[in-house]
Amino acid sequence: MAYSAHFILFLALAGTLISRAQSLTCSSQSFSNRSFAHCDDLPHLDAFLHWTYDPKNSSLSLAFLASPPHSSGWVAWAVNPTSTGMAGAQALVASVSGKSPTVRTFNISSYSSVVPSPKLSFLVWGLAAEYSDGRFTIFATVKVPPKTKSLNQVWQVGPAVDPDSGVPVVHEFEQANLKATGVLEFDKKSSASPAPYAHDGASPAPSPAVVGVNETTTSTTAPSPEKSGVAGIRSGNLGLVVGWFVFVWGIFSV
Repeated sequence: MAYSAHFILFLALAGTLISRAQSLTCSSQSFSNRSFAHCDDLPHLDAFLHWTYDPKNSSLSLAFLASPPHSSGWVAWAVNPTSTGMAGAQALVASVSGKSPTVRTFNISSYSSVVPSPKLSFLVWGLAAEYSDGRFTIFATVKVPPKTKSLNQVWQVGPAVDPDSGVPVVHEFEQANLKATGVLEFDKKSSASPAPYAHDGASPAPSPAVVGVNETTTSTTAPSPEKSGVAGIRSGNLGLVVGWFVFVWGIFSV
């Protein structure tokens, strides 16, 4: 009888923790003094995008959330005006500088050329970064061409930042990293379609100073944007939860 009671209690705990581990989606996240019309659970790297597109002034306001492999690592969200991959992308990269999170802009002309650039091929303003519970949040508003229906987005995480140059150290080349690209459609009712300027990638990446200058980057710290109450337990860490089950089961089995 005691064994059955222990087993039932174990199943109850297992169900609760698995449910919580899988419940962390963009809909469970909120922000102080900010709101967005849409949110997407990005399909790779445990990343999330909250966004609002304003067709009146052709701007995209966003919050991008992702966790670096290490606390000294970096996360990035980028627009690629010329293709669908990382090469040619214009990136917003968050990392910790000193003790504060910060976000900088980079032009990625190729995989061997990642250059800090205060000027991108589109206007960027309202840049800010937060870091809490092992996760970065990048806030920004980007200008897009009038009547744009979609854009090519790329997101990524990496292990470290070079202390001298401030350039992100190259990321892993696992499948999750290589597949972290997609098309962000502004009209949620429309079917998938190529993003603006998308082509076969034969043309060179845009100049890092084509149009506009972004505002000076700012860094802030704030409470975690999650309201699920299970910070630190994410679906990507389900293995840790399973390990905890085994530990609890061992106690109840004694």
